[in-house]
Amino acid sequence: METVKEKIAYLRGMVDSTESFKEEQIRLVFQRMLEVLDELADDVDELYFGQEELDDYIEALDHDLAELEDTLDDDCCGDHDHDDEMVEMECPNCQEMVCFEEDFLYDDDVEITCPECGETLYTSGDLDDLVDDDGEDVE
Repeated sequence: METVKEKIAYLRGMVDSTESFKEEQIRLVFQRMLEVLDELADDVDELYFGQEELDDYIEALDHDLAELEDTLDDDCCGDHDHDDEMVEMECPNCQEMVCFEEDFLYDDDVEITCPECGETLYTSGDLDDLVDDDGEDVE
């Protein structure tokens, strides 16, 4: 099967090789041009419908991702009860609020980093430096 470029090259060769066209040659050139245009129109339609499908798919993914983010945000440091106590820290580098389970503060070999910028917020052994919201040392 010829590609569109090959068909156009063939037409160009026909036009370039003939100085004067007879009516039948003109008809043939136009017929071939219309075939190429039909094929291009079909390709454009196919691309258009494919793009519409991709747009719908991306929109659905975006919606699902937004719901998932909302769910995660609600689960992390929301105004509801957790089975485990949660700690919320502000990153000194980007001021993003980072939530994690309080139990991580008491584990050995733990390093908590900001998910936004990668700044280290807490390393095992830093517990002495932590202060709660009331300004009291965390024990």
